[in-house]
This record gives sequence, C-alpha cells and structure tokens, in this order.
Amino acid sequence: MQTCKYCGRLKTLVKSHIIPRSFCEIKSFQQNAPHNALSLPSDSADLKPVKRSIGMCDDELFCKVCEDKFMIYDAYAFKLLHEQGNRRKTLRDEQGQVLGAYYETYDYNKLKLFFISVLLRAGLSDVFFFKHVKVGPYLEQLKDAVDAGAAPASNDFAVFLAYYDEIKRGPILFPPSQKRIQKIKFFYFHIGQVIFYIKIDKRATPQELQPIILQPSGKLVLMTLSHKDPANFDILKGIERIRHGIE
Repeated sequence: MQTCKYCGRLKTLVKSHIIPRSFCEIKSFQQNAPHNALSLPSDSADLKPVKRSIGMCDDELFCKVCEDKFMIYDAYAFKLLHEQGNRRKTLRDEQGQVLGAYYETYDYNKLKLFFISVLLRAGLSDVFFFKHVKVGPYLEQLKDAVDAGAAPASNDFAVFLAYYDEIKRGPILFPPSQKRIQKIKFFYFHIGQVIFYIKIDKRATPQELQPIILQPSGKLVLMTLSHKDPANFDILKGIERIRHGIE
C-alpha cells in the first residue's frame, strides 16, 4: 500500500492514465503505427524516437476511488473531440483559407474539468515525460474544482484549443511544455490530434485570447496549428484571423 497523491490516504494504488488511453488509440492513427505503440520524439538530436505501450500512465499516483473521479470527463472529451468530430464546422476567411473549426454547442463544465484534470494529474506525476509540469500553489484549486464537479470561470485556468490539420504518422505525443503569451504562463498538451493550452497564472487572461477561450456559452473554437513548430506558432496572429472569421 502507498499514499494516494490525491486523497493522501494509504491505499492500494492503480494504474492511472494521465493522458487517457483512448486519445492514443484513434483509428486514423493506426495505419502507420505499430499495434499498441506511439512515437515519443525527443528534443535531443542525439536520441531517436522511441516506442512504448500506448497511453501515458503512472502506477504511483491514485487509489481507485480517486482515479475514478476523472472517468466522466475523460469519456466526454474523447466523445466530443474525436467520436463526434463530424459535428465540427470549418471556419474560413474571406479567401476561403481554413482558420480552424468549431462546434456550435458543447458542455463547458465537463470539457473544462477534463483539461483541469489532465493538468492536475500531470502536475502530481513523477513520470519523466511530465517533468516540466509544475502546478505549485494551484494544486488545491484544481482539486477543489474536480471534487465539486464545477469548472471555474472562463478566465480562471483559461483554456483554448488548437489542432493539427493533417498528421500522416502514428500518434505522436510531445512532452507538455510551457509557453508564455503576453507574459502569461500557459502549459500546452498534445492529446491525439488536439492541443490544449491552459493558463496557470494568477494574472488576467490576455484580452486577445477572449475570442477563443472556453466559455460557458457560445461556440467551441479550435484554431489550426502548424505541426512543424508548435512552440513558435504565432498564436495571437492566428486568433486575430479567427476573430475576423467569427465576426
């Protein structure tokens, strides 16, 4: 028995999927990928990509009761973002160039809590893949939201989404990284073909991001993102184009 990192009690721990297994088992990814494997590219030129069992899990995180807290949010996010991908409508500019995609409706509470739970799980894990994710003093706020089943306001842990327009290889997971937008700290995670950015900063969300962050009402917007260099993609320029497309 070990101490559960969520409830703090001494219990038998279970295998916890930090990035849900379902996001790595998308059928369209399997054409060029080995069965039950995913590529983990390294940012070191001296290391080649490696293959490992599908999913990203930790055996030393949670007891079953705490692990089960995330199931409803994992299931909803996968259903919306992948199984119901045909609900997405394409967002184009006046010249017909694709700016992104959007859903007319979605469950803000469930989807926001999914992203919050992934951040929470990654922040508590000692798995090397998540070594750059530190939640520090925000841990209790994240846990309180999950325990209450109530997502915080749109600008608290603000989230916005992007996606790769085309991926030709098998499922690729880059380690979560930090990015500052207008000096505000965000982490971004790859989950299947979707990338989500989540703010972990007590300062206000940049005004420029308002058209695309998750809101309790309105559309769910996903911007297109270049897979060649996601860290340096000009997010604010992309959002400005989306804003005009929405208007």
